[in-house]
Amino acid sequence: MTLASFPELQKLPKRQRFQLAEELWLSGVSDSLPVTAAQKKRLDTRWAAYRSGTAKRITLGELERRLSRK
Repeated sequence: MTLASFPELQKLPKRQRFQLAEELWLSGVSDSLPVTAAQKKRLDTRWAAYRSGTAKRITLGELERRLSRK
């Protein structure tokens, strides 16, 4: 299954496609997967940095440029 199978989705603006991709991703992730204490600590640290504004952020355009290089 590819995006080409859903032409109506291809017509959506990028932002809406990203939102849909996130929703699809989250629907497949199970909260029952084990997370180690070290993983939780790293995630908590990253989330705190994001919330405080100290984490490096990039624009959507920069993300697209980085992904297109791969």
